[in-house]
Amino acid sequence: MRRILVPLSLMVMWLGVAAAAAPQIAVDLATYSFPDTVEGMAVVHTFVLSNVGDQELVIESVEPSCACTMISSELATARLQPGQSADLRAVLDTNGSLGAIRKELLVTSNDPGKDGDHELVLSFKGTVVRRLPHQESVGDLFYAAYILIDVRAPGAYVLDHLIGALNVPANRASSLAAGLPPSATVILYDETGATSTIEAVAQALYGAGISAVYYVNGGLTQWQESYGTARMTSGSDVSWGGFLDVSGVRTRWTSSAAGRYYVAQLLTDYVLIDLRTSSDFAAAHLAGAVNVSEAGLAAFVETLRKETPIVVYSADGTDSDRAASALWQRGIKARSLLGGLAEWQKLYGSFLLVASAG
Repeated sequence: MRRILVPLSLMVMWLGVAAAAAPQIAVDLATYSFPDTVEGMAVVHTFVLSNVGDQELVIESVEPSCACTMISSELATARLQPGQSADLRAVLDTNGSLGAIRKELLVTSNDPGKDGDHELVLSFKGTVVRRLPHQESVGDLFYAAYILIDVRAPGAYVLDHLIGALNVPANRASSLAAGLPPSATVILYDETGATSTIEAVAQALYGAGISAVYYVNGGLTQWQESYGTARMTSGSDVSWGGFLDVSGVRTRWTSSAAGRYYVAQLLTDYVLIDLRTSSDFAAAHLAGAVNVSEAGLAAFVETLRKETPIVVYSADGTDSDRAASALWQRGIKARSLLGGLAEWQKLYGSFLLVASAG
């Protein structure tokens, strides 16, 4: 009997090991405690995920725990062999958060877990402090951002146009539309809000996969009747070159006409000012921004209506914070982009960044 029992016991042990074989997910640090952070600034952390099991680990999804949690993530690879690790870069947008917060990220994989629980919970934990009155978060600017397009002939554009407008004549719209970011909001205007011209450009944009297209009701004529020469300038604008990132889903839209946008709405939109050097501005800047030195900022602002929303930005927010604070002391409610262009890129990459022409 003894000679029979030994092989049977070995078989039982082998079956037990085979049944236990499974992927198992682990993380170097499940909760990242971040230092006190100003509201609107991004918190970035890289979690290291590992497969400490003995079967292939498949990471099926990485999602915030709820829609109110603004965490974006990027996983180096979704399949890990036993002993392998992968970086999970996560970015928490603190815009709209104040005080002590804890935000979670759920990682779903084929790890069976102890009780059939396939989720690993990662979290950010820390305190968010209120930003200063003269500071604007990149999140707020992101949701307000738009591309303003003047569809008139170049000669009319050179004579006068709205500050920050890109000149795309109707006969060039189809060829240039594919060079615009598909998820951008686009506002069109011509001389009078002529339906045929606006519709032709709108259809070209829709055909290129751009869905959010509006036109200024009454065009430039209505603007001038209401506000005179406010926010207007002249000359050719070489600040517009190619967009640095035109990736994203492009779907053929069947909308018949652009949405209506009133001049009163346009009046409440910001004027964007880049305080960096001309060479930095030429390399990459936010679409529609005008390049003004800090020394010349006060004089430029004087040319605008007092109620015009103004957003200034610099490389990291230091220069623009100083400049905006000085304008507030003069009663001008300019806002500084918190964290500057670096903070924008941290959250949104190259979205709406454009290089100067030439």
